[in-house]
Amino acid sequence: MNSGKAISIALINAGKTKADLARGINRKPETIYAMCKAKSASTNTLKRIADYLGVTVTELVALGEDK
Repeated sequence: MNSGKAISIALINAGKTKADLARGINRKPETIYAMCKAKSASTNTLKRIADYLGVTVTELVALGEDK
């Protein structure tokens, strides 16, 4: 699973920007940009992002799966 890919796709699907996400989960924009380039993220971070975007962690993770 590529968490950076999953986060990027989820943001597009939700019509949100990385800056929106940073504000929404109380992180610096630089942190969000780095997460979107990374291949992994902590379970806690994925949960916070999923909650903010209104999806489950399972749905978020599935977006980063190679097909």
